[in-house]
Amino acid sequence: MSLPAFRATEPQHRAILAHYERVAPLIVANFPNIPLTTSYYPDGLGTKPTYSGGTWAKPLPATIPRTTVTTPSGLHTYPTCAESTILWFAHRGGVGLHSWTPSPHDAERVGVARILVRPVGGAGQPLLKEALLALRAVLNERGLDAIPMFEAEEAALFIPLAGAPAYDAVRTWLHGAVDSAIARHPTMLVHESRPHELHNVPRIECTVSSNAVGRFSRLPYALVGDPDLPMATPFAWNELETLEGRQITAANAAARLAGGDLYAKLATELAQQRMPS
Repeated sequence: MSLPAFRATEPQHRAILAHYERVAPLIVANFPNIPLTTSYYPDGLGTKPTYSGGTWAKPLPATIPRTTVTTPSGLHTYPTCAESTILWFAHRGGVGLHSWTPSPHDAERVGVARILVRPVGGAGQPLLKEALLALRAVLNERGLDAIPMFEAEEAALFIPLAGAPAYDAVRTWLHGAVDSAIARHPTMLVHESRPHELHNVPRIECTVSSNAVGRFSRLPYALVGDPDLPMATPFAWNELETLEGRQITAANAAARLAGGDLYAKLATELAQQRMPS
């Protein structure tokens, strides 16, 4: 692909570079070798992004590791997660970092499943937090737990899975779990809207379709492409009441990260859980 220009102020660009210099080692330690995409904002932060995808107009530099993956649209080559890749993206205008979080040993099998949640119809953070707890309860009943993560106004549940299960099986299982949660909380949760649909009452939309090869979501510690550059912030469940979605940004993330790699700690605690049959 041809990389679009990034229309940002010089302070914004410096903040993005400084942030990824700080967090690149953490992202690589948690997600080694997985395919990466980056989001660009050719019309400036806060506007609609474009994504790097798996097609490149010019060959990737020799310093960038890569993997070739079969997706529903064919064979594609992606840069893989390494510090050189992350900083290369950042220097060339990338803002967000995304992946389908496969096993580090097989890009077509699951390493970490995800449930993405976002407020629709005017819903806000209080309802989002209730939704995270409701989804966690359903997962816990089925023998799993998740790492919650804020992404500005949205959130995600990261579910580490041992054994590298197949994406189709994981996605089907997640659909069942989300269906159960929505049936219990029909005035809080709703399925992902179709292109022609519009949610016009306050609800939290739950999405599992990104659990597929070539479909991606934002990684922990990556930046959200809003003007204040919020960080995708993993947190412990006991922080849910006090932490807010936009609280941690590129400007203040260093203080949060001084406490260590929280995602790694939480993922280690869940590393042996397996998808129920």
